[in-house]
Amino acid sequence: MELSKAMVSQVERGVRKLPMAASLPQAALTLAQQATPAEPTPEAADTVALREHLRACQHRAEQMALELSRMPERAAWARRRLASLPTLTAVLAPGRATPPVWLSEFAEEARMELVRSGSTAQALLQARHAAFTAEAAEVARLLTALESSQPAKSTSARGNSAAS
Repeated sequence: MELSKAMVSQVERGVRKLPMAASLPQAALTLAQQATPAEPTPEAADTVALREHLRACQHRAEQMALELSRMPERAAWARRRLASLPTLTAVLAPGRATPPVWLSEFAEEARMELVRSGSTAQALLQARHAAFTAEAAEVARLLTALESSQPAKSTSARGNSAAS
């Protein structure tokens, strides 16, 4: 049975009662909710999914560590290039002469590399690396706790059935 918005409003205000056809499903829902424990037993953790996530975190942390190891060299290259810019400009465009077009591209490449590999980029990647490493450690701790509690449950279940 479909209830109109006006009918629902009237039922909520107590002006009219809910029609029988609509009240039976509501009664069943209320009964089901009352019969259900307030804190149902949580589902078992999916250890396969946790292991996959652990491997993904570890892999991503390894990738970041490799990238971090390469960044200082690339940043040093860019800094050297930018540091040489005044000398190059003085030699290639003495006085107020217009520098060659490739010189601005030369400088722009270095600036872009500093954005990708400079101090700020390294700091941010170190933070992300630390986060993935910490997440992997926490997932490993959870897995260890889950796996150590599973045999204890089966042992206690066997002990209870033997005592019966």
